[in-house]
Amino acid sequence: MTTSELKPVLLSSEQIEALQAIQREERSKSPLNVAPTIHEIARHLMAKALRDMAK
Repeated sequence: MTTSELKPVLLSSEQIEALQAIQREERSKSPLNVAPTIHEIARHLMAKALRDMAK
């Protein structure tokens, strides 16, 4: 995928807060205190939503 094909997606502050809550939860589960990035979490949730729609 070339850069010109990518488009930014804007999220509401509530959506960002929800992603940050997931990130905090993942960090608390980690023995090394690491968590996925907000972008990784958002990509995973989007992929899951799209898979669920295809069913």
